[in-house]
Parts: sequence; C-alpha cells; structure tokens
Amino acid sequence: MRLPTPKVPGQGGRTPGGGTTGMLLLTVGASVTAVVAGQWVATRTGSAWVPGGDLAVYRAAAGAVLDGGSPYEVSLAGYGFVYPPFAALVLTPLAYVDPAAGFWAWTVLSTLAVPAVVWLVVDHVAPHRPGLLAAGTAIVLPLSPVAGTLLLGNVNLLLLALVLVDLLRPHRCRGVLVGVAAGIKLTPLIVVGYLLLTGRTRAGVTALVTFLGTVGAGFLLLPHASRTFWGGAGLDGSRTRPPGEEAYGSSVRGTVLNLLPESAHPVWLPLSALVGVAGLAVAVWASRRHEEFAGLLLCAVTGLLVSPVTWYTHWVWCVPLLVLLVARRPRGGGRLTVGGLWLVFALPLPWWVVHVLGLVPLTKRAWVRPVELLYTLLGAALLAGAATRLRRTDPAGDGPPAARSRPVPADVTGRR
Repeated sequence: MRLPTPKVPGQGGRTPGGGTTGMLLLTVGASVTAVVAGQWVATRTGSAWVPGGDLAVYRAAAGAVLDGGSPYEVSLAGYGFVYPPFAALVLTPLAYVDPAAGFWAWTVLSTLAVPAVVWLVVDHVAPHRPGLLAAGTAIVLPLSPVAGTLLLGNVNLLLLALVLVDLLRPHRCRGVLVGVAAGIKLTPLIVVGYLLLTGRTRAGVTALVTFLGTVGAGFLLLPHASRTFWGGAGLDGSRTRPPGEEAYGSSVRGTVLNLLPESAHPVWLPLSALVGVAGLAVAVWASRRHEEFAGLLLCAVTGLLVSPVTWYTHWVWCVPLLVLLVARRPRGGGRLTVGGLWLVFALPLPWWVVHVLGLVPLTKRAWVRPVELLYTLLGAALLAGAATRLRRTDPAGDGPPAARSRPVPADVTGRR
C-alpha cells in the first residue's frame, strides 16, 4: 500500500472545496440519497435488529444519566451501552429529542461526515483533483460499513471525521480531537500510541492528556458509572450482543471465538498482543518512510484487529483507504486491487438489507460470520502486504526526487 508523500494542505493548488458547482451538487445528491434510503428502510422494517438500534441504545443511556441512574444498567433487546461514561455525557442531548427527529438529525450529520472525510483525504493527497470529492462520496456511500453505520445510527463516521480533522488539518492543538474521540469510544486510543511511537510527542501527549481529562470528567460527574465501566464493564464483550448470539466480530478475538473450540478461546489475548505489536511496527515503519497517511491507516487497521469487539460497521476506515487508492490514479493491477477492495466492503450490504427488511429468513450466523471473517483476513492481508512492500522498496527510491527531498512540516505531522 504505497502512498505519495502528503501535500501540505493550504500550500498552493486547488482544494476539493474549489470544485465546480456540478461536483458539489453530485456530492449533495449522493448524500441526500443515502439519508432517504436509511429513512426508507427504517420505516419499513419489523426486524428485531432495527435501523437506529445503536442510536436507541445511546438515547436510553442518556436518559438513564438524566434520571440519576447508570447508563450500564439499561439494555434494549439485549444490547447494552458499552462506551465510557464521558460518551454518555456527550450524548445526553439525545434524550431531549423526539426519537424520529433524532434519527433524522443523526443520519444527516453522519452522512455529511462521509463527504467531509473524502474531502480531508483528497485535500491531503490530491488537491488538484476536486472531482474526487463527488466521485469518492458516491463510491463509498454504498459500502456496508458506511451504510450499516448510517442505518444503525452508530457514532463511527463522526469519530472517523474527528480523528482525520485532527491529524490532517493544520492547527496548534493537534491531539485534542483524537483524545476526545478516544474518550467517547476507546478504539481511537491506538492512535495515541502511534503518535508517540512516530515521534509526534506533543500531539501524542496532548491526546493522552485530553483522554485522561474525559476519564476525569466521567468520575467527577458520573462516579458510580465510572467505577462500573473502568471496573470491568468496559471489557465485557457480552454486553454488546444479546445472550446466545453467535456473532463475535471481525477482530482476532472474534475469529478465535468463531472458529476454535471453547478450550482454545483464551489464546485470543496473546494473539491480539502479537498482532498489535506487529501492526504498529509496520505502521511506524511506513511513517519513517514518510508515508504518513499510510502509517495512520495501518494503525487503524491494527486497532480493528486487536480490539476485543469489532463489528463490520467499525470498518468505516475503508472510506479513507479507498479514496486514497483512487486518488493515486491506479492502473492495471492497481485498479483490480481497488475494485476488489470495493467489492469486499460492498457485497455484504444486500445481505444486510435483506435481513433487516425480513425479505429472506437469513440467520445472522449465515451471513454475519462470513463477512466478519472476510474483514479479519483483509485486515491481516493489508498489514502483511504493506510490510512486504516496505521491505522490497529501496528507501532512497521512494517517490519522485522533489517529494523525497521535501521535509514534512512539523505543524502538519504534529512532530515537536
């Protein structure tokens, strides 16, 4: 996964925001279509696994907080709140909004995060190609992680946007938004480690301090809930699904629980640690080759693989990955790679819609397990492929001479 040396945003060239009116209209049209599609499915389903289900859990947790209770004592059809207490505080406005209006607003906000992410990536790696804003948005909206996040009302796309805004746009407080994102959902914590390991000490420390501040806010305002979460509830994977469900997610743990006998299940922890060390090593390796964005993507993939719970909707990192690969103007085998990746992330969507609408009596085991295993294998393949390419590439031969000789500015990478 070779990436060009990132262009410093704002230094010459056009940005995607400078595209034609037609491109902007196409982008808006694709986004509106996604919102309408999500609402259409939501109003026509009788499934127990309803669209907006994750958002309903957020609302219930927020309501419990406002009523003086604990967000970890509520459950909807077996689905419990599994985010840190700070997330419950951030989500409290949902309790004041009508459920239908809240779902509309949340869907619109999450959908707008998609072109925002596309814009951030295009502006970073291909600022002279504004047409990629519309094309990239249209390409990624049908992908299963994106569509699933929109239909379930999950927070994934919003957190992705926070992380990319923090790391791809020039500003003085780099790391703050990463820390906030980690305070809402723990998975972005791996980015903090990546920042520190790649020499971005100031950004990494800022992110860590910000995260610890969210933890402190939780203990200050929700002491009982904080003791519950940090006392073990945060690592209780059984809270994410109803009892007896046989889908365990697309991480190393999920693969082990799905494929190996129960006596071998404890092996997931050392395997996850091994994958985590190897994945971060490859990400740092890419960063040292001045492939900063590649390093960030590899870090994110590593986080998805080692997280105790990773559902297919968590793979919204496929958005920057695919946009980046398209921005590189692939030819020949590169186009086949992009097309193959797109199919991997798009094919599960028809199964998902069929299941939600109840058109065909597919069990979750019949379609969720293959999808989650496929994502796990894809993540491992991305790490292995990146390591192979880095090993075979001569560091002195990476990129054109101008790109090799130009240093990466500290205010962009966050290094101090």
